Amino acid sequence: MVLQNSRQRILDTSRPLSIAMRLHVACWCLASAGFATPQLACAQAMQLAKNYTIGAGKLSQVLAVFAARAGISLVYDPALVLDKVSPGLSGNHALGDAFARLLNGTGLEAVAKAEGGYALRPKPAALPLLAPRPLAAANAQAAAAGARDDAVLMELVVVPSSEPPAAVWGVAAASSSATRTSTPLAEIPQSVQVVTQDILASQQSQSVLDALHDVSGVNIYNRGAATAVYIRGFLAPARINGLAQGPSLIDYASSPLHTPLAAIDRIEVLKGADSIVANGDMEPGGLVNIITKQPQAEPVRQLTVETGTQGHQRVALDLAGALSEDQAWTHRTILSASRDADAIDRYDSARDLYFAPSLGYRHDGTVAVAGISYQRNQQANEGLGPIGLVDDGLLSTSLGASFDLQQKLGSGWGWQSKGNYMRTRLSSRSYDCIASDASDAGNALRDCQSTALESTSYGWNLENSLHGSFHTGALKHTVLAGMALSYSWRAAPLVDTGQPMMATLERSSLPEVPAGNLAPSGPAVTLNYNNWFVQDQMAWRRWHFLANLGYTRAWSHSTDAQTAAMTSQHPLSKPVYNVGLSYQLSDKLTLYINRQKSFVLQAPTAPIRYDGGPPGLYNLPSTDGKSLEAGLKLSMLDERLLLTVAAFRASHAGVLYSDSSSSPLLQAPTISRGMEFDLNGSPLPGWNLTAAYSYTDFSYGQIPGYEVISSLIARHQASFWSSYDLQTPAWRGWGYGVGATARSGYPNNSGDHIGGQVALDGNLRYANKLWSLTLGVRNLLNRRLYGSFADLQQGIGFEPGRVFVLTGRYNF
Repeated sequence: MVLQNSRQRILDTSRPLSIAMRLHVACWCLASAGFATPQLACAQAMQLAKNYTIGAGKLSQVLAVFAARAGISLVYDPALVLDKVSPGLSGNHALGDAFARLLNGTGLEAVAKAEGGYALRPKPAALPLLAPRPLAAANAQAAAAGARDDAVLMELVVVPSSEPPAAVWGVAAASSSATRTSTPLAEIPQSVQVVTQDILASQQSQSVLDALHDVSGVNIYNRGAATAVYIRGFLAPARINGLAQGPSLIDYASSPLHTPLAAIDRIEVLKGADSIVANGDMEPGGLVNIITKQPQAEPVRQLTVETGTQGHQRVALDLAGALSEDQAWTHRTILSASRDADAIDRYDSARDLYFAPSLGYRHDGTVAVAGISYQRNQQANEGLGPIGLVDDGLLSTSLGASFDLQQKLGSGWGWQSKGNYMRTRLSSRSYDCIASDASDAGNALRDCQSTALESTSYGWNLENSLHGSFHTGALKHTVLAGMALSYSWRAAPLVDTGQPMMATLERSSLPEVPAGNLAPSGPAVTLNYNNWFVQDQMAWRRWHFLANLGYTRAWSHSTDAQTAAMTSQHPLSKPVYNVGLSYQLSDKLTLYINRQKSFVLQAPTAPIRYDGGPPGLYNLPSTDGKSLEAGLKLSMLDERLLLTVAAFRASHAGVLYSDSSSSPLLQAPTISRGMEFDLNGSPLPGWNLTAAYSYTDFSYGQIPGYEVISSLIARHQASFWSSYDLQTPAWRGWGYGVGATARSGYPNNSGDHIGGQVALDGNLRYANKLWSLTLGVRNLLNRRLYGSFADLQQGIGFEPGRVFVLTGRYNF
């Protein structure tokens, strides 16, 4: 017994020595193999092992996920990883062992850089067995080789990609929307929800608005051409690849929310007041950033055909691949066409045609993408009236172009320039009808008046930034500085207003809208925005601090088409900031807090005076938006499931209200408070899940002496979507999905109370390597449902009944 205890004590006391000896041996072996200098080799060998669960896949995507989870920087020449795959990684591994397993069979190895971080290079060829050389000569040659390698590696810095991979179903590894740099979600001190391709395909989403239904805190306003997204109760701007789209600041018909899903890679929802990222105006709820599909070397040849009840039809073609043998030149072409006979409420024949070819180039640290787009979109107008003929509604024809150029500058620095241009022509035919107090709003007679409108607008956006990283002691800085410019112009609309007549909201109850006497109505308008920003992301151990400062300058000019009177808004400037702090309590749990600011410029149309100023000058003070948010991000089940919890308070103050007979009145601040939960991932093999819940206490700021404004926002909203792919060999390829959305009731401005509701959805699918087929059903119980911002008296905001959709995809 004594001998046994003595042995145990001997073994216990010798274990640290044994571990130390193994570490020193590992250091010596790594250094001898050329993995790193001895000091760096020791640092890598002594790093504690971490648990990884990374599936096999494209080497570039697997490495991006690994670098984010390991908390390291990794650079390489993109040509090295083309057409290479990685077997993935599972279990506890130290850094050196993890690299070896990830790169097994690729002919590559990882080396540590003297200034920090790691780089990839081809494995050196094995040397023949020769007579031993003197040690000094061997060391000199090794040092020279290491110097040459280090010099080459310094030239192989890759500009951060804006294409974060989703290695786990529904879970994005990183985002570039919140910081303009590709940053792991765990390090972003902000709630960022990403709707990935997995979720879009599994739920059979049919539009951007449809895809956002399962994101916490989001409400959808859908009136055909007039579509909008509200986040935490506030109107949210939409962006494409971080930029406003063409003249969308003036013309809602060219909103990014009308982008077809065939062109979309993912949708990122940022919560909070961040005018810096928005490059100008925004309320304090958040914004939507749509990331489009980019040219790529990996071949894509996919045809999608979709049909459904209520006249839904869609055809889409996605083509991509390399144009040169070295795969430096790539392309992508998106073609999409759709038709919905019953688009919204009683409106007929929404149609959309979209064509977008693009060209890419990637070589020696240069990444460039350029493309054009054409979209012909016909939607219902927002007005309360029937659209009885195919040609009625609002027709928008847009032609655009965009570019994105990234260039490395060496030593971890690079710059990016991106921009877009869009020209839009509008043609509108609609009826505006007053509301009815009748119980049967759809059949009640009311006064209606026809309106024909034509308009032309264009706009461009440009953003340039310089980014890089460096260390000050143990503190790592990732800095970015840049400037964004925006210009929008709209000609004076041409309008023809018809005579009033009595009609119902029933289909075909009114004649076709005439358009014979179009005349200028309203002013021609230009808007200009300049936004300067500087940002520093600081990392120290488990702490990550984000500091962002922006300064926006805006002005406008308008000319009345009838009187030729000109009105200018003097240049207004507004400084804003965004600060956030996150702490990784463990490899699984991150706590964060942030404080953000935003603003909206105000320019009422009435010739009013404010604060003693002359009439006609719209130089009103901008609004003040603020948001405070705290939350946590928890990775569970070996990083297969991601939970985000956020508590927030957002306020919008300084909002002025006016009409033609009074001076502006200052509204009380609008306040929104609440909690949000978002859960995404794959808890078990084959089982995929996305779920959300939000509690929103939203209250509009009231105007003294005016009627109380209803909130229109349901306090409780919840949704989930669960899908399962059968795992038995006999049923391989089959799967199904079920989901539900629910919300509490809310009052509207007409005095109605819209009751709470629950909707059930589901689908059944089969997929193999070449083709897939999905049969889905929406509103399975065929219940009477209302959308957000519904109004019973006006007869708007009704959701469709039970709808069946069949989607087929073929990869040829």
